[in-house]
Amino acid sequence: MELLGKNKTFFLTVITILALSAFATANTCTDAYFNAQVHGVFDQESNLRIDSIFYSQSPAGWNGRKFFYKNSFVEKVVIDFRDKEEEPSYYIYYRDTNETVLTKKGYEYIDSSYKKQDTLFHHLKTYYHGEYEYTQIIRIAKFYYSLQIINSTPSEFSEKFVKHDTIVEIRNFNYSSDSSLVTKAFYIADLNDDYKCNKFDEQQNLIYTFTYIPNENGFSIRTSEGSAPYHIETFVINTEKTGTTALRKTVKPVKIKPKARYFDLLGRFKFTK
Repeated sequence: MELLGKNKTFFLTVITILALSAFATANTCTDAYFNAQVHGVFDQESNLRIDSIFYSQSPAGWNGRKFFYKNSFVEKVVIDFRDKEEEPSYYIYYRDTNETVLTKKGYEYIDSSYKKQDTLFHHLKTYYHGEYEYTQIIRIAKFYYSLQIINSTPSEFSEKFVKHDTIVEIRNFNYSSDSSLVTKAFYIADLNDDYKCNKFDEQQNLIYTFTYIPNENGFSIRTSEGSAPYHIETFVINTEKTGTTALRKTVKPVKIKPKARYFDLLGRFKFTK
């Protein structure tokens, strides 16, 4: 009966939120946010690329991240720290190879990808200082994205999909155990501003506000939290407009700082062991 009650509450929440979102159609903000998050890094068939992420004030002390690509695949991500005495750190990605390429410095990924029907798959084996940690399985379709983390404690399975003008996000921690924890969130168009959208939890509490900002090379998404005086801004390049993905330069990988381990590729806090 308790489970039925929880499901009923969630069902009513979904109905309420989708009903509210039905008043706005083709909201630019939700569309841009979904495209940036889902198609901006690992979708090699997309013309969109996340170029950089700027933190006006980061809990990890970062200035931002710069993304570099080669042949439409992410090659490395450079993390610039606010403390000028700290050297930048790097996430390095290798394509369809084996462990012999690892430098054993910081985070490194071996990425194998393939397409099945209309879905792209990426299998990313994750290494930290040369030691295997876990594998990420990413699935990307036009209106769907999922991330599954295996060979890890805790395990995780998360999904994002578009329903009408709303993005539904479901995250399941410890999904393969009896102690699983499921959280749900909804990204909903602002009824009064086509360039804004909001993230709500299951109880319809406002978590984040997003602002879509177009520019000559693509657009950016600015993320703010309540009345907090800081924000995160993600800059996305439309390669059809620029004719390029991101400037490339040769850099020497250095040690990833421990504090960088608690945030994912897009700068969001990650549930980790």
